[in-house]
Amino acid sequence: QEAITFSFVDETVQKEFDPDSAALPLSNPISNDLAVMRTSCFSGLLGAVIHNANRQVERLRLFEMGLRFRLVDGVLAQEPVVAGAVMGSAQPPGWDGETRPVDFFDVKGDLEALFALSGDASQFSFQACEHPGLHPGQTAAIMLGERVIGHLGALHPRLVSGHKLPGAVYLFEIERDALATGSVPVFATMSKFPAVRRDLSVIVDEAVEMAAVKSVVEQVGPDVLKNFGLFDVYRGEGIDSGRKSFSIGLTFQANSRTLNDDEIEVAVSAIVDGLRAHVGAVLRG
Repeated sequence: QEAITFSFVDETVQKEFDPDSAALPLSNPISNDLAVMRTSCFSGLLGAVIHNANRQVERLRLFEMGLRFRLVDGVLAQEPVVAGAVMGSAQPPGWDGETRPVDFFDVKGDLEALFALSGDASQFSFQACEHPGLHPGQTAAIMLGERVIGHLGALHPRLVSGHKLPGAVYLFEIERDALATGSVPVFATMSKFPAVRRDLSVIVDEAVEMAAVKSVVEQVGPDVLKNFGLFDVYRGEGIDSGRKSFSIGLTFQANSRTLNDDEIEVAVSAIVDGLRAHVGAVLRG
């Protein structure tokens, strides 16, 4: 559902999310809690979440398209953004009775689906970071190439408890213009030759993110590597403390011939060698 919140907000709430930016004060505000121009849509969306939570709304999905107002070298810049707030269960209650709370990766998946509409989702990525109003362990900067275009994360625990919210709240905000640039999909003939899948499990340091593994595979993988994805993360017995195992599926397919086992083994070896050299990965026995 679309939310439309005030462009002027409570300065105290504003500073919870953006303490380092100077907000433009209104000369004649309607009230004390609507005294400055917002530098982020987070403050208004948080107010909408609190309003609904206080009225027994247990599951909430809100988005807002609006402007944020920032002073840049003394000049007021009006920046269009898309923002959202998510709270409650991942799915509406159903006949099977199975529900779970929404998590970071649910909202990340929603954003990835949105980025896919640009025609080139590979240009967008997520990098772990910190944000004053968001959870220190569940926050990511949203990147377009090398540029930060927004943030995604769970509401900081101090704000969850301070506003007596019933559970975790996830927020995102991205520059609207970043979604307006993209590429038109190009037609490619589908191969009539069979695809071959190989599964690979590698052990890496806990600090290594899947994004780094993905980047290496994209760099060193041959042209016949058509698809790959993560299907398991394991920590525990058989894995040293401070390490984890990523299991990825690799799909190989050529457009002009059937691949033989030797070609597949060479391709897999190149990927393993690349992961060892760039992220210190070792094959899991």
